[in-house]
Amino acid sequence: MISDLKEQFDELKASLADLSGQLATEKPRCFFPLSDAERLIDPNPINWVNDLLSDLWYHDAEQDGRVTRCRHGLILASPATLEKITQVNESKTAFTEVARKLRNQSGQQSGGRAKNVSDTLWSEACQLLTHDGSSFRNLAKNSGMSRLHLKQCNRLIPVISEQPVSCRFSWYTNGRSIKKLSVKDVEGMLLDIGEHKTHIQVQLERLKQLPAHTPLARIQPLAPTVRANLVFENHRKAMNCPLPLFVATEDPHAPLPDIKDVPLHPPEGRTRKAREDNQISDDPIFPSLRVYTYRR
Repeated sequence: MISDLKEQFDELKASLADLSGQLATEKPRCFFPLSDAERLIDPNPINWVNDLLSDLWYHDAEQDGRVTRCRHGLILASPATLEKITQVNESKTAFTEVARKLRNQSGQQSGGRAKNVSDTLWSEACQLLTHDGSSFRNLAKNSGMSRLHLKQCNRLIPVISEQPVSCRFSWYTNGRSIKKLSVKDVEGMLLDIGEHKTHIQVQLERLKQLPAHTPLARIQPLAPTVRANLVFENHRKAMNCPLPLFVATEDPHAPLPDIKDVPLHPPEGRTRKAREDNQISDDPIFPSLRVYTYRR
């Protein structure tokens, strides 16, 4: 299984290198915003596109595992480029499947301790995965570090098959994931944290007061993301844009669609009014789990 992971990772890096070479040679028309600091380092946006796409590692040992490196953009893609992107995405899918199986096997061998697998097959496997061919900025900062960023390995490069008339980027900052839970679900999650802990005992007592059929919701705020609002001749489409969108075209040097950009960083605070039909309570009933009740 470890050799399978290394083989798939090498294939992923090779496919990314092929795509990088294709973009560097073709020099397609692209929109990829840069910061002032990035322009001073290298004003060529294609180099930064390649840097982003090939970045498979954490930037430092303290980086939050939930944080991914993102940048929106729009790039024209010739048939040759689309072929390279297809190879990258297929390699990502294959690597993701092997990594999933290995992590599951690793967790089983460590007694199910999914959050502490330093002595498992997964940790051993990661030691064999090298930075060769990874992004130049990450290599310069983190030579020798071996913390693989699975989310950045797994995410596919987005492609749209029709060129839009216009593309309006916007920050979406109020997203959240809602998972419905039962009272029994919450009880098990609290016990997993530790029944002996005082704050958990308080929440377990609170749980006992609820009817067994009470619906509950676990809320996870989502990181701000840029959305691309695309206008085509006969329809519209909106999609998240953590990576630049590649637009299929026969002429990669044709004019870009009309583009409206946003700042590189999300606005502070809430940008939209709270929904009046919100069915979830304002404050969590079980704060250790971010679990809320539904309004009656």
